[in-house]
Amino acid sequence: MIRDIRGIFSLAGRAAVVTGAGQGLGRGIAEGLAQFGADVAVVDIDGENAARVADSIEGAGGRAISLPCDVRDQAQVRATVGAVVEAFGKIDTLVANAGIGDRSKAEDMRIEQWERVIDVNLRGVWLFDQEVGRHIIDRGGGGSIVNIASVAGLVGLTTGNANYSASKGGVMALTRDLAVEWAPHGIRVNAVAPAQIKTPLVLDLMESKPETEAYFLSRLPLGRLADVEDIVGPVIFLASDAAAWTTGHVLVVDGGNLAAF
Repeated sequence: MIRDIRGIFSLAGRAAVVTGAGQGLGRGIAEGLAQFGADVAVVDIDGENAARVADSIEGAGGRAISLPCDVRDQAQVRATVGAVVEAFGKIDTLVANAGIGDRSKAEDMRIEQWERVIDVNLRGVWLFDQEVGRHIIDRGGGGSIVNIASVAGLVGLTTGNANYSASKGGVMALTRDLAVEWAPHGIRVNAVAPAQIKTPLVLDLMESKPETEAYFLSRLPLGRLADVEDIVGPVIFLASDAAAWTTGHVLVVDGGNLAAF
């Protein structure tokens, strides 16, 4: 008979960092980690939003701090990771979620659009992965990093997302490389690649361009966009001991999108 595994999803006693956690998917992930017992550092470029999320977690009985940080800025990232370690004593889990989009036809895309998206979505993930990875290596004991990618990094799109797709493809390649390099340190590195989620950014896009919703739904066999909770569960899995032998994996959570592509 196998050992009692009913607690393998528990994150009690662990300290987690979630970037881009001031709203949308990041907020849901931060709240989900807290519900499973983790102490959570809510990190966002908008400090007021981050503080509201941390207050909400604490109001529900969890433990959280909020920290403003521009994920593109290496000095800010280092200071933020240091502040989390000072507050919680350690970091066990990172969810590198912060990301943006800036759509334009490829032939019309300005270099500023390209660089801004790459800087947030790829550079920002790398800087947090590196800094948290250093901390875990130095203290020993292993940990889990979950990078938020996208199906946009796996298939070609027609929606003016060359910069976004390139950034998310880079996140997946980075995930695999770090998983192999840091495996001897007990650091598991995985990614979640969602399709369209009902976040403020996607809802705003569908409001401004109503035809976009029909386009999205035509590629989703399950017939709906994801709710935030649909993505939080897979992140909890990868952060927890339930995924103790899973590393270097890109977990696609897409309503059947790739199966039907």
